[in-house]
Amino acid sequence: MSTNSRFSYVSVDIETSGLDRHVHDLVEFGAILDDLKNPKHIDSLPKFHCYFIAEKYVGSPFALSLHSVAFRRISDRTPGFTYVSPMKFGNLFKQFLVKNGYELEHDMVTINVAGKNFGAFDLPFLEEKSDVLKHVNIRHRIIDPAVLFLNKDDNVLPGTETCKARMGINEKTSHTALDDAMDVVKMVRFKLGNLFKENKS
Repeated sequence: MSTNSRFSYVSVDIETSGLDRHVHDLVEFGAILDDLKNPKHIDSLPKFHCYFIAEKYVGSPFALSLHSVAFRRISDRTPGFTYVSPMKFGNLFKQFLVKNGYELEHDMVTINVAGKNFGAFDLPFLEEKSDVLKHVNIRHRIIDPAVLFLNKDDNVLPGTETCKARMGINEKTSHTALDDAMDVVKMVRFKLGNLFKENKS
């Protein structure tokens, strides 16, 4: 499939043990691949998920309690999940992207990313705490779906739950990486999907 026939992006979300990338740790990573020009059923989109392993985790009480299920799985190495050191994560993610059609160039894969607050939070955290940028080139123009849901009366960009409410979905944010990445896919499709359908017809 030619590059012109696609608008592929990767919806990415991370979960961490706190808000300070210099102190706190990565806990979980989720990514979902989507192509707005050739959309698959949302449940069949390729997904990547892993938990990050470390000898110890530094965290805030709120974040540690929020991710208690993740820490239990990491502690028990619950079967059916992927566990990886942050500094061995990048190659694993790159292999997933290549398996799903992304091309290698100078042993790197280049991707468009969509994510809620990805540029200000997720990307600096990943840069500080993992080796992902040694394997994956993330384009500078990032899709933050919050701006697509901005209303004239808003003082700040809406949060995920507000965006979902404006789509007619009234549910809490799960704060698990894959679920939150899927929320972003739904938001992007809701606002941009028809644009690509119109261009196709």
